Amino acid sequence: MYKVFIRRLLKQSFLCLFCILCISICIKSTATNRTTRLDSLKTILSANPSPDVAIGTLKELSDLYRQKPEEVDYLHQLLDIGNRVDSVQAVYAAAANLARYYYDANKSDSVVYWAKYIDSIGKSRGELSDGLFDAYSYVCLDHLWMENYELAMNEAVRLYNLASNRDHTYGQIRCGENLGHIYQAIRRDSDAVVVFQAALDKQEEVGENLTFSIRLVSYQLESLLRINKLDSAEMLLAKYKKLLDRQEKVNKDTGTIYPVERYRWIMHSFYAELYLKRENLVKSRQALDSAATYVGKETISNDYAVFAYLYIQARYNKEIGNYAAAHKYIDKLLESWKTPDCLQLKADILSEEGDTKNAIQAYKEVILETSKINNEAFTRQINQLRTLYDLNDKKMHEKELEISQMNVNIKEHQLILSMSISVILLLILYILYLFFRRTRRLKDALLKEREALLESERNLRIAKDKAEEANQAKTTFIANISHEVRTPLNAIVGFASLLSDPSCTEEEKNEFSSIISNNTELLLNLVNDVLCLSQMETGNLSFSIRPVNLVDCCLHSIETIRHRVAEGVSLTFTPEVPSLQLNTDPLRLQQLLVNLLINAAKFTEKGEINLSFHLDQERNRVDMIVTDTGCGIPADKVALIFNRFEKIDEYKQGTGLGLPISQAIAESLGGTIRVDSTYVQGARFIFTHPC
Repeated sequence: MYKVFIRRLLKQSFLCLFCILCISICIKSTATNRTTRLDSLKTILSANPSPDVAIGTLKELSDLYRQKPEEVDYLHQLLDIGNRVDSVQAVYAAAANLARYYYDANKSDSVVYWAKYIDSIGKSRGELSDGLFDAYSYVCLDHLWMENYELAMNEAVRLYNLASNRDHTYGQIRCGENLGHIYQAIRRDSDAVVVFQAALDKQEEVGENLTFSIRLVSYQLESLLRINKLDSAEMLLAKYKKLLDRQEKVNKDTGTIYPVERYRWIMHSFYAELYLKRENLVKSRQALDSAATYVGKETISNDYAVFAYLYIQARYNKEIGNYAAAHKYIDKLLESWKTPDCLQLKADILSEEGDTKNAIQAYKEVILETSKINNEAFTRQINQLRTLYDLNDKKMHEKELEISQMNVNIKEHQLILSMSISVILLLILYILYLFFRRTRRLKDALLKEREALLESERNLRIAKDKAEEANQAKTTFIANISHEVRTPLNAIVGFASLLSDPSCTEEEKNEFSSIISNNTELLLNLVNDVLCLSQMETGNLSFSIRPVNLVDCCLHSIETIRHRVAEGVSLTFTPEVPSLQLNTDPLRLQQLLVNLLINAAKFTEKGEINLSFHLDQERNRVDMIVTDTGCGIPADKVALIFNRFEKIDEYKQGTGLGLPISQAIAESLGGTIRVDSTYVQGARFIFTHPC
């Protein structure tokens, strides 16, 4: 058995070395062919050839110098000769490739310039060119990689509608490719697979473009592997290899130098990922060894190929427990691609390595990066919260109708007034000497009516301003709610996924469960606070006033928040009298006190939190006082803390609604709430309730 294993290992090693040797020979041969071809093309160009020959030569030279400074020079030469001999196709090709060059160089302004350049030529000639869709596709993708998803989608849809309305097949294909990239970016890979396949089918209908098919299949494979459709990916990889073999034959037959090696690098990386997902580490390692033969080859450098290779190297080394190598590859990857997938892989490596602290920080970065992309749960949550304000929307609509009707009435009054004044003036001229006093009275009446109209206009402007303020307040409220909901929701989703990780320890599970519980409580409190505010604003929050024992209310409030107090902090209650009857709503009073005590517990890490009350018989009131030894309230925050969503510390959990709700309850109970600015050992809130 041992000898059989040795022979098998030697056989596999020999085959691997043989493949590497063959690939190296091919690469060396390609590099030699490239140099020979460059020299030949430069010789042709130096001989001052005809315009048609010069155009073809410049196109090929720019392709061979792709994404190098020399490419820009040859493209500008192509642009000049195209304009000189009125070869509009050469102009379109040069401008589109310049847009692509500057897109790869991250120069957005230049990308837009060359896209508009093509657009202006096309409009002047009344035609729609392939180059227009090429150039504007790079504008779309530039928005996408800058994480401007809405702008990217709008541009892609605009281009697709333009192509569809003009029945421009190539434009439809390019737009399908753009939409596929957008779906990949927002993690809708199933949709991306469908869109890329539709683009493939479309271009095969009108005549297959081999290089285009290679590119689209590459993108499709990426999405299939990401959503674990491994059988489909394996079938497509076989097609991918056949496409590359066909393109290699075309290169030999026509003398063109299409970068087949670049895509073979990608292909081997995809095979490595496929086998890794199937837990076949031997075949995954062999595929990686094949991919490694292309590393550092100047002729095949490509961002997409580098990304695929580094990502699977990091994943493979994580699986075999070589965390040092995994860190090397993922850190190299994160220098240029800080995507959610890369950040997730970094966090997983740290977690498996046992670096819990840094792993948690990395997972937080994943949550932050992922939050930039709207997900279904987030959208559903926001929609639920927005329904709370349907009533306000209806009121705004009614107010707008009222304002519109007022405008109509004012115009009618103005018309009637103008006609009346004209008639009256004629009468006055005719019977001035008879009705002087009566005219005077009429004039006074008219002045009063005008003043009334001016007052009406002023009221209208005030109403309009209030309506705009209300609309802005609603918009601001929804934006703040969206932010407050997203933070605990992302934490719940992120740490819930960690609980299913087999490598997660019981201690970590307890920690993660605690985090999930805290964020769930925070989210529930937020929804309850929003409901409470909504009820207050609409007048639907009920109060039940009855005699209650203030001491009992205080004790119940103390016990409610005791678990929220940090270890080592004493929670005390010092009543002035053993019993005190107070006419109030016990539930709302406890809600107010609990909010003040929770606020104190949040910022007090040592010392004491004290609840007390003082009876002021002269003023017929009782002061309920919450005092803590926490960090206190900065002077610049004192005037703002009762505003909605205002926080002393953005890193502390909380909605920023507790104090505004407490203030609203205090006012509803006929009292006041304030901060004692003279107290400097922490914070002190004083709630005054009438007796």
